[in-house]
Amino acid sequence: MQSNEAVVAKIYADLAEGDIEALVCSLDEQIEWVVPRSLWYGGSFTGREAVGKIFERYATEWADLKVLPDAFVPGGDIVVVIGHYAGRRRETGKALWARCAHVWQLRNGVPVRFETIADTQVMVETGE
Repeated sequence: MQSNEAVVAKIYADLAEGDIEALVCSLDEQIEWVVPRSLWYGGSFTGREAVGKIFERYATEWADLKVLPDAFVPGGDIVVVIGHYAGRRRETGKALWARCAHVWQLRNGVPVRFETIADTQVMVETGE
């Protein structure tokens, strides 16, 4: 069985390769996905299908959006990823570079909860 850190690292590798299907399939069927409510697409979402729709929306609203992990911090059933977002908002053409932390909770090696903590002010400003 892979370590929780390896499971989460694979998710970021899938994302970097554009393999959203593999990413979504690696999640628990009833995953809780939490995005800061201060963002226009923020809220709490449940299930793989909802997460897939989030990524579809990202693809339509952002050009060259990347989630770049700088460090993985394992702690039992929790893995924290420190990194940043980079990309360009399609509507405004504004560039994005924002620090973030992602908190993953796993059960039996499967992600059951994800929460992003980010510099939302920078992200909101790209949409103005």
